[in-house]
Amino acid sequence: MGDDWSEYVTIVIMLPQNRILSILSLIFFSVSVSVTQSAEKGNYVAEFLNHGVGARALGMGSVFVSIADDATAAYWNPAGLTQVGKHAFSMMYSDTFGSGQGAFLRKGLVQYSFVNYIQQVVDIGVLGVSWIRLGIDQIPRTTFLDINSNGKLGDFQDKNGNGIKEEGELYIDRPVVAEYFSNADNALLLSLARKISPVLSVGGNLKIIRQTVFQSSGNGLGLDLGLMYQPVKNLHLGALLLDATGTQIKWTKTESSPTFTRRSTLRFGISYNLSLAHFGQLRLGLDLQTGLQDTVGQGTDLAEKQRKWMPRYGSELWLFDILAVRLGQDGRNFSAGAGFRFRLGQATWLTDYAFTPHELGPSQRISISGDF
Repeated sequence: MGDDWSEYVTIVIMLPQNRILSILSLIFFSVSVSVTQSAEKGNYVAEFLNHGVGARALGMGSVFVSIADDATAAYWNPAGLTQVGKHAFSMMYSDTFGSGQGAFLRKGLVQYSFVNYIQQVVDIGVLGVSWIRLGIDQIPRTTFLDINSNGKLGDFQDKNGNGIKEEGELYIDRPVVAEYFSNADNALLLSLARKISPVLSVGGNLKIIRQTVFQSSGNGLGLDLGLMYQPVKNLHLGALLLDATGTQIKWTKTESSPTFTRRSTLRFGISYNLSLAHFGQLRLGLDLQTGLQDTVGQGTDLAEKQRKWMPRYGSELWLFDILAVRLGQDGRNFSAGAGFRFRLGQATWLTDYAFTPHELGPSQRISISGDF
């Protein structure tokens, strides 16, 4: 399979542009049909990879597959990395599901972070390395002190001798915090993108995943494939196949050491740039993604769900190439954001903010990015 695939890629690269586009489109269409019709298990495996990165994209309702023109393209569509400068980076912090306690940017129950670096390499393409982490830190693990030294923990005043702790029966052994631990999900993305022609780019990610829950851990590898095409000026088309071969995560130090498979997901996107005289620019975008939604008139049990195409809508208004205002709709969730851009010599620096309400609590994202 490996040798056949290498020969196939070589043949594709030597074909004319229209042939290349036709073949790539056929590949994505064929996979989309199989993805839409399949019903694989593991719909919520490594769910942290679906949260999105970069306050700019998230403020637009995650409509970024066909835009992907900054360092976060490594996540949204690696083919878009050919649009960034020779060097680029992005960093994001997010407090998710706000608890209402702590400082303004430290209210979340879950901490979610992203950082990456992108660099163009002559004769190779654009290379990138990205790190994603979602974690709940400082979780206390409690145990008991064996006060009466009988070798048993959790003794209580069993007044009626039935061996069951009931109301009014106090603990003899005192509960204490034995240690603090973290539950964390981590992913490392190794990206490569190349321009096949002035209007067509391809890219891919190798994903290395590690999840930990107390003393148990899961590890896996995955592959993403991206495509970016600009048929006419100001119009961009994008496609992204996530977990192209199905990402398997093997868990260890558990009772059964199970292996879960993260199913393939397909996204298509289209965006268009509108020039607003001399004071700004408006970008409108639409993404479609395969996913699970409740069947109309039925419950929320996984067995009663079906695959549908989930739409996303987003817009970004730049005023004088300095200030940005963003609005978006990601499924049922509304999002909004703002950004500030300034230039220093050959470098461009951006600071972005996004806000998304949620029934479990609002989420705030702040990111800093740039290229030079």
